[in-house]
Amino acid sequence: MTQSLVPPEPKLLETGFSIGICAADRAANLQNLLNVIEHENYPAGLVLRKVVLVASGCEPTALNFLREPRNRSYSFTLIREPERRGKSEAINRIIDSFDGDFLVLVNSDAVPEPGAIPKLLDVIARNRDVGVVSASPVLGRGSGVTGAVLQLLWGVHNECLLTLNVNDQNNHCCDELVVVRSSALHKLPSGTVNDGAFLAGAAYRSGYTIRFCEEARVKIDVPVRLGELMQQRRRIVYGHLQILQTVGQAPRTVESLLADNPRLGLSILIKTLARSPMLILVLPIAVIGETISVTLAILDNVTSSTKHAKWARVGNRA
Repeated sequence: MTQSLVPPEPKLLETGFSIGICAADRAANLQNLLNVIEHENYPAGLVLRKVVLVASGCEPTALNFLREPRNRSYSFTLIREPERRGKSEAINRIIDSFDGDFLVLVNSDAVPEPGAIPKLLDVIARNRDVGVVSASPVLGRGSGVTGAVLQLLWGVHNECLLTLNVNDQNNHCCDELVVVRSSALHKLPSGTVNDGAFLAGAAYRSGYTIRFCEEARVKIDVPVRLGELMQQRRRIVYGHLQILQTVGQAPRTVESLLADNPRLGLSILIKTLARSPMLILVLPIAVIGETISVTLAILDNVTSSTKHAKWARVGNRA
């Protein structure tokens, strides 16, 4: 009898992760989101241990489906908040409850494409230097002038993050779908508006690399009217000013690059327009809208440190 000299393959150690969901109001997309989470094929060695759902001010009927029997291989925690207290409070409750080496945060109104969450987990699990990795937002709908302006703004946004991935210059991420390493995770100061920007900025300050994964796509709801878009941009810019004050460095976006590094900022804008030349037609509208939004955000920041914490919702999904 010949004995094999080939040693057995070492057993892969399992790494656990949790998924945190912030839901508010009607939470119409929540059931679909949970179905996506449960039917994903996660990378080998990565095991979903827990899903934490914070339901803030949700209508009672919005959560009725949770009573139905489900064949879960993970633990499920539901945290109810009778009234909306702001997303930063909801995320902090998730941070207090999650289990594992990574935390996936996803908005209840977002629709991750199949494979998006596994791709993010694969990126962060393969490199210990990566503290945060975020998905690429895809516009759910939009038409007319507002739709074109949104296409321009998000196109510039994604191109900026892709460019900053090079040489590890990125300190910003989207908050629609993001994965954070537990050792890079920081609780949010009360009233934080842009949770993703804070998590990325704090992790970057601690020495971690921030990544943007273009292949991991997440469908998001967007404003349908120009006034809604300007209000949203006003809130986002206000949140970026918050990050400057709490983290000590503003998120690197095209807006901030145009002030700090005009050459790089303009090159990102030109590259985006080169891909979709028709967007040049709405560039003046986008510039005027951004100017108004930034001005109002600065005034908000001067007059209040807690404004926009419970922001007005836009789009059809809630």
